[in-house]
Amino acid sequence: MKKALKDIKPGFGLGNLKFGMTRAEVKLMLGEPSFIDKYSHSDSEDDITESWEYDELELSISFDEEEDWKLIMISVNSSFYELEGISLIGLKEKKLLKELEAINLGKINLEDSSEYDGQDQQVIEIDEKSINFWINDGVLDEIQWSPLFLDDDTIVWPK
Repeated sequence: MKKALKDIKPGFGLGNLKFGMTRAEVKLMLGEPSFIDKYSHSDSEDDITESWEYDELELSISFDEEEDWKLIMISVNSSFYELEGISLIGLKEKKLLKELEAINLGKINLEDSSEYDGQDQQVIEIDEKSINFWINDGVLDEIQWSPLFLDDDTIVWPK
């Protein structure tokens, strides 16, 4: 089953795991998550996100209440997963940037998102593909992506 999840597909999903799937569909495919967390990014009661962690897959997925609990975000943190046939997790920042330029997903935005705790954290954002690459202490340790957006409010769900 894990092989069916190997390919990171920006805007679509991960292997045969597709954005827009319901929680029941995902549970049927992946089984019970190791951990479930619910939180809100705002004070609104309609803005609940449910995050599922699959420890053995090194995979995290999120469903938003605002989107009728559809799968809206995927995060991976294992070198098992590949983008365009390339394993990126674990690469140093310079090598990662070279690989991303070669893959040509779109304009690369590099932002410093370090906290005050001394950790060096940066994020590479490629807005055209709704994908983020999280770099901690100079090494990529997480890739996070979502469906594509037509505008700020309109999601383009994969078919």
